[in-house]
Amino acid sequence: MENNHQGARKYSSEFIADVMASITPLESLQVETRFVLAGRIAGIMDSQRLSNKELAARMGKNPSEISRWLSGTHNFTIDTLSEIAIALEVPVMEFFIPSQPKVIQDVQLTVSSENISSNSSSFYPVYHI
Repeated sequence: MENNHQGARKYSSEFIADVMASITPLESLQVETRFVLAGRIAGIMDSQRLSNKELAARMGKNPSEISRWLSGTHNFTIDTLSEIAIALEVPVMEFFIPSQPKVIQDVQLTVSSENISSNSSSFYPVYHI
């Protein structure tokens, strides 16, 4: 059955419900962990402005292998994570520690009455970061 909700399509069926019910908590945790690791590696690559191709070159791998790793479906070994950590020049533990939110300092918030119409009950502030 297909539902439209705010522009996104959602599908549901007995088949999907059966599949979801058959996943054990262990399998669910394993899948989640793979996605988290892939996301953290991708985040470090982004912070270093490093492409899949560049990481692959550093590691002597094919870029398609890096893409597969970052898909979230790869079951990383400690050896592979160690190779990636060396290539990214970060400790392996970096992959297991949630990144800290960035602190933005010196934010100036400007609200101008020119942006508020007389018929409006709400407005959107203009801010500069």
